[in-house]
Amino acid sequence: MRTFAPVKTIVETVCAILVFVLLLPSKAQAQTLSDTLNEVRISDVKLKDTTIDVRQQFAAGQQLQQIDKTYKDLYKMQSVAQLLAQQTPVFIKSYGINGLATLTFRGASAAQSAVLWNGVPILNPALGVADVSLLNSGLFDNLALQYGGSAALFGSGNVGGALALGNNDATFTQSKDAAITLGAGSFGRKDFAAKASYQNRRWRVAFRSFYQQANNDFDYLNTIGIKQKISNAQLNAAGALLSVDYKFKNESKNEHIIGAQLWMQRYRREIPPALFEQGSEKLQTDASIRSLVSWHRKINRNYFYAKASYNREYLRYQYVVVLPDNSNTVGQYYQEIGWRHTLNKTVDEEAAWLNSHQFLVFSPLQYAVASGENISNTEYQFRPAIVAAYNIQAFKNKLSANISGRQEWVNSVAAPILPGLGAGYKLLQERKDANHFTLQLRANVQRTYRIPALNELYYFPGGNKNLKPEQGWSQDAGYQFIFQKKHQDSDISVFEITHDVSVFNRNIQDWIYWMGGAIWTPYNIAKVHSRGMETDNKLSLQVANFRFHIGAKVAYVLSTTEDSYLPGDGSKGKQIPYTPRYNGQGNIGCSSGKLFLNYNHTYTGYRFTTIDESQFIMPYQTGNLQAMYTLQKQQYAISISAQLQNIWNQRYEVVNARPMPGRNFLLSLQLGWKG
Repeated sequence: MRTFAPVKTIVETVCAILVFVLLLPSKAQAQTLSDTLNEVRISDVKLKDTTIDVRQQFAAGQQLQQIDKTYKDLYKMQSVAQLLAQQTPVFIKSYGINGLATLTFRGASAAQSAVLWNGVPILNPALGVADVSLLNSGLFDNLALQYGGSAALFGSGNVGGALALGNNDATFTQSKDAAITLGAGSFGRKDFAAKASYQNRRWRVAFRSFYQQANNDFDYLNTIGIKQKISNAQLNAAGALLSVDYKFKNESKNEHIIGAQLWMQRYRREIPPALFEQGSEKLQTDASIRSLVSWHRKINRNYFYAKASYNREYLRYQYVVVLPDNSNTVGQYYQEIGWRHTLNKTVDEEAAWLNSHQFLVFSPLQYAVASGENISNTEYQFRPAIVAAYNIQAFKNKLSANISGRQEWVNSVAAPILPGLGAGYKLLQERKDANHFTLQLRANVQRTYRIPALNELYYFPGGNKNLKPEQGWSQDAGYQFIFQKKHQDSDISVFEITHDVSVFNRNIQDWIYWMGGAIWTPYNIAKVHSRGMETDNKLSLQVANFRFHIGAKVAYVLSTTEDSYLPGDGSKGKQIPYTPRYNGQGNIGCSSGKLFLNYNHTYTGYRFTTIDESQFIMPYQTGNLQAMYTLQKQQYAISISAQLQNIWNQRYEVVNARPMPGRNFLLSLQLGWKG
């Protein structure tokens, strides 16, 4: 293991940064940026009626982390994988530069982690996973993580958690804006992005696009410690997202809106050689087109919605040594129709337990088809379902509780009924003068379920048609404590502490894992027990025109095989491969008016590469320095951001034999206009 830079050096560096900020002249008020620095974890929030988040209103007791706007702006030229790896306790399993990157929630596998776009699942139904390195952060306004399983609401595959992607809803107020972003970085990187939107009382049209090019020719150490420049690592990527919304004329306050979205992108990635390879001529092309049409209408206490989506993904893998051309195409259709009804709220304090009731019934349908060189016949999965959920807000909205159930069919075969139960309670919510205290408790129990992906069943060679679905139960609980000291003459927080703790437990039977040598085959390795704890702690302090912040997120995860169908495999009692026991991130910095500075530090513990823990990868730590300056004058705005990634030049691998880049930088300039 390489020795990390001394703590003294880190402290001196951070202090120097803070001193530099303090010496900067600034007439602006510090609150300009500090309003956006409060990342929130929510367990029982009342969300706006949209087709995207109507199900979230029935997820009381579950932990939801919304990515802060400032950090979204910092990472707007980078992938969602990079953002999550540095700002959340979710482990991102990255196969190196230009390689696949997947999510791992709380010791779950990548296939047990859902990815949703406006409520539509976008996991590749053939692979069973979503490559988050192909998701550009700048395409989305909203990124949120829901921790813990919720198969009752979101269906098969939502075992460990879910990543939700979306964009802001139309306000249908007269406005227009546009922005162009230019970027450049190490290893021949060039970026371009553009966005624009227009809306009035009836229409909203929004457009976003990006282009990225990079050589990625960084230096690394080979197996005998000699420095080499990585080869065959060029990247070319482009994508665009178009949204159109229309609001029907209605004299009453009831909403009636339709919308359509079209998302297209293409990535051409050269796959560099692993450390055990002499060279590489691998080339992978990923292209996708995703469409979504949605409708919702609110009539008094009734809310109706419907949406339909068709996604098509194309993957072409070229490797002249083994396969000259290997192409696979996957098509997926998804639709959902739902109705939510809200009962009258009571005003009788003696009957406060009857405060508010909501009922939700919806029916999703998912149809996937896969074909290509590695699937002998065109294979499909047809999965209709019906879901019902009930939520109660009681005791003057201190209690939020829900119960839900789902019945799903897979190719006409009924899956197990999936129940779920959750609750959140505000144990303390007091205000004494300028001091605010909040203590919330939460708990959640879910039955989890995942059907095998098409490749797991039918891939040739290696598919296993005898695979059983993964299923089990998960439980999690936690609390959040917030203390705020407000300014006497305003609602501005001058001092704030947030302390959040979660514990979780999950038992899965018939866990699916790929094993083999020349030919890999998935097997059910029987029972896996996952348990652990996460904590998120933040402190912010306002001093004159400066707001200082410090925070740390830490996760401890044990995910072990309890029993195995494979005799003598040595996995019993051992950690699941590529599941670090310890994982953590920290941020420290400050903002003053137009300027934001932050130092980010990440730690990832040992990752075992075999099921018997006989081989492992050493832990690694990285440091990342980030700065952003925004200047606004009338209708125009200029934003400059700079990032120095891996500033300690740590040599590390996330996945065995796939070296990651050393010290590198990224600069961006955004010119914006708002009318």
